[in-house]
Amino acid sequence: MLLWTGDTYRNFAIETLNNSVSGTVNFFVGSRIATDYADKITPIANEWSRLGSLVKSYQENDQTRMKAELDILSNAREVVQGDVNLLDAVAYDQEFNQLATSEANLGASVTDDPEVKAYLANREKAEARKPASFMWATPDGRPVFSLILPVGGFRAVGFLEVITDPLPQLEGIGKVLGGNFQILDNSGTVLFESLESLEMAQAGAQAPSTEDASAPADDAGDVASEAANEASDMAAAESGETHRAAVSVTIDDGRGGVWAEARFDRDISDFYEQTNSLRLLSIEILVGVLLAGWIVGWILLRTTVLRNLRAFARAMTSISNGDTNVNLPDVGNDEIGEMKKALIALRESVRQAMILQNMVENTPTMTAMILADGKLSYLNASAQDYLGGTPQTVSGDFLNLGSDFQAKLANPNNLPFSEIIQTERGYLDILAAPVRDKDNVLLGTMLAWNDVTEREESKIAVTEMMAEVARVAQSVTEQSEGLLSLANELTSQSENTVQQSGSALDVSREAASNTRNVATAVEELSSSIAEINRQATEASDVTGRAREEAEESQRNIGSLEKASSEIGSIIDLINDIAHRTKLLSLNATIEAERAGELGKGFAVVANEVKSLADQTASATGQIGDLTAAIQQEVQKAAHSINTVGEVIHQVNDIQSTITQSVDEQRRATGEISENVQRIAAGAGSMDEMITFVNDGAQGTGRNAHDLNTASHNLSEVARNLSEKMREFSERMKLT
Repeated sequence: MLLWTGDTYRNFAIETLNNSVSGTVNFFVGSRIATDYADKITPIANEWSRLGSLVKSYQENDQTRMKAELDILSNAREVVQGDVNLLDAVAYDQEFNQLATSEANLGASVTDDPEVKAYLANREKAEARKPASFMWATPDGRPVFSLILPVGGFRAVGFLEVITDPLPQLEGIGKVLGGNFQILDNSGTVLFESLESLEMAQAGAQAPSTEDASAPADDAGDVASEAANEASDMAAAESGETHRAAVSVTIDDGRGGVWAEARFDRDISDFYEQTNSLRLLSIEILVGVLLAGWIVGWILLRTTVLRNLRAFARAMTSISNGDTNVNLPDVGNDEIGEMKKALIALRESVRQAMILQNMVENTPTMTAMILADGKLSYLNASAQDYLGGTPQTVSGDFLNLGSDFQAKLANPNNLPFSEIIQTERGYLDILAAPVRDKDNVLLGTMLAWNDVTEREESKIAVTEMMAEVARVAQSVTEQSEGLLSLANELTSQSENTVQQSGSALDVSREAASNTRNVATAVEELSSSIAEINRQATEASDVTGRAREEAEESQRNIGSLEKASSEIGSIIDLINDIAHRTKLLSLNATIEAERAGELGKGFAVVANEVKSLADQTASATGQIGDLTAAIQQEVQKAAHSINTVGEVIHQVNDIQSTITQSVDEQRRATGEISENVQRIAAGAGSMDEMITFVNDGAQGTGRNAHDLNTASHNLSEVARNLSEKMREFSERMKLT
């Protein structure tokens, strides 16, 4: 029974080993053909697709010449040297209708598959410019490799299919897998063979017999027959006979189809030797307890060990298929119990591995695994969506980061590192970290990246806004300083106006006093002729002084008119500054709105600047109105002064008349009296006008003082704005 159980376990172990071969063979073949071979042949085929004579035949739609060009490819340097085993070349138009084929003419193409042809014909323009590779089999079962390339490069005029034999790329795979590897066609003919070693090939040719260890052992027979079989196995082992386990493997084409049928066998003589040793030990034990424990042992084996082994086998199969919730049988604390503990640990390890795999696969961070030899072995779901391909179709600098970055990534001494790089598709936040095994051996590099284009562009926008706001603040500061200078000048002009109007008031009052003296002289002239000459002389002196004072008043009025005009120009300049300040505040408000939360504080400052600009414009408007009124009154005063001058000239004429004729004294006295009354009335009006001018000048001074204060406030606000912008800029740098 123990011998039978050993055979069962041995056959089960061999069957499990053979089941794992299929996945291993598919992995190695897929890695060498879909990745290594594709990378090797793509540059060569690219050069062929860009040949000028071939492109010209496409452009002229000359199918005869096109066929000749395809035949020439069989004499290419790479084909002659054996780097490429070219089987056929097929020309297509842009809708993938076949135009010509080379002389070899396999009679089949990858586009015979409707799904492949539909995929190629419906690709977007950007995708159609990239080479497409396919593993497929001819109708007779021959595995081949096709590479579809655009003819002419960027501006494709058609497509070229290069069909090659990739099987030489598998040279040495038998040694890697530790067995003999063969690929067969539909008729069973060996198309490719890679042996474990040359000695193994020679031993296989000379060996008298081999055994297919994958066949299950016969369960029937008694203890005596099992002992005889064991003795036979031991004799075979002593005689040097080898045991090999053979298994048939179906290699997929990456699209759910069959690429090739393969056969793999390996030497399991060591395993047989170990099981034979175990059998020998079992026979020695069996001989001692055969008679006493045969029945009990048989029952125990049937009810416990074999049942548990089969349950363990089913559990291992379920775990290998990803089912980590499988239940294990209840066993004791013996060796079977140890097997259960090991299987529980294995199940938990598989569960943790699947959890980690799901986390990496479903994380929004795009992740890739690059092997130590530079080959891409893994892309999670988000990375495949971003790149639009799988690890089989994406290779090289798949993020277009440049040769410098690839050199940095390939050097393990640079790992780990992270940086932000600008690409054609935007900004990427990239992290590269080493992946090592438990012995700290570098297995590859994990490359993770996120698209941070929006974040980086926001930073750039904030930086540009800060620079613009700083420029606006500087402009506001300069304008406020100019406004302060103008306000000071306006204050000085208003003080001069007050001083001049005060002088004019004194002159007008003196003129009024002189007219009163003239009136007294006229009255005295009426009472005494004797006093005429004296009064006339006195009147002549008084009128002379009045004329001088009137001329002085006229000059002062002219200065006042000029000062009023200058005040008007200053007001226009202040209005222009206020308008420009308001525009700057509006621009600052708009930039603050664009900045969002970061610009709220600046928006308050911008509104304050706008308010001060409005107040300045209002104040200057009032000053303009008052200045206009001053100019009108000054013009009236000038007219009155001119009248006074004319009257004084008339007084001089009267004095001449008095000296010439006493007879005309009475009439002249009347005229003098009338003219003196006019002078008195004019002097009174001039007094009132100059008083009004004085009041207006004082009002202008007050307004100039208010403007000066507003200018100071505006300058202070501009300085505060500049300081806040500096603090904001430093805070942004810290963040």
